[in-house]
Amino acid sequence: MAPLAEQADPSFGFDHLLELFHEVNSARAAMTVARRAPLGRSRQVDAPRTRLLLALEAYVAELNLRNLPVPYGIRDDLRIQRRILGRVADAPG
Repeated sequence: MAPLAEQADPSFGFDHLLELFHEVNSARAAMTVARRAPLGRSRQVDAPRTRLLLALEAYVAELNLRNLPVPYGIRDDLRIQRRILGRVADAPG
């Protein structure tokens, strides 16, 4: 059980949530760079896309854990990345 001070402070753990959000933004930037690769090198997008999916899933899981709403853009991007990577069965998020 978390100490009482941590339970009472709504900003507790904020740094972790912020770190997850920064990872989402960093993964999105990596995807942008990878998409600019010359034609015929589409495999270069696979690793950044997987990174983005994992970052989105971690961020959404943390939001859900804290009973915070998932922004529409995050939710939609997560759904898109899951489908592109063949994870058609969307998990709640």
